[in-house]
Amino acid sequence: HSQKKNFQRARDVGAAHGFFSVECRACVGLGQMASLQGNHEEAADLLRNALAASALSEHAGDSRSMVVLTSLCDTLFKINALDEVEPLVQRYRDGAKELRAMNGCLNISDFDCLVSTAKLHEAR
Repeated sequence: HSQKKNFQRARDVGAAHGFFSVECRACVGLGQMASLQGNHEEAADLLRNALAASALSEHAGDSRSMVVLTSLCDTLFKINALDEVEPLVQRYRDGAKELRAMNGCLNISDFDCLVSTAKLHEAR
């Protein structure tokens, strides 16, 4: 319970003061906790917030949105929100391609986005 309280405090401080990276990380933590407890709708809402905050906090070389997309896509699959997840999977693939070009090698995002693509294809 104290971990949830700490994440909530961090989220509140981040939101109140425009520390979007703090808000993003806190929402990811809260979202992952909610998902583990089976509260997938709540998790999806928190992870959507994290994705919005990540867009406001990113700088060159920052892959925070990729971390958020991993959790958000997984959660949206759990609640069968296929129309919402489809453009996010494409966004994830595009982000993985950018990371690969920047780093000059494959990374975990390349494999994760392939799994998400396969899940989407299977669900459709």
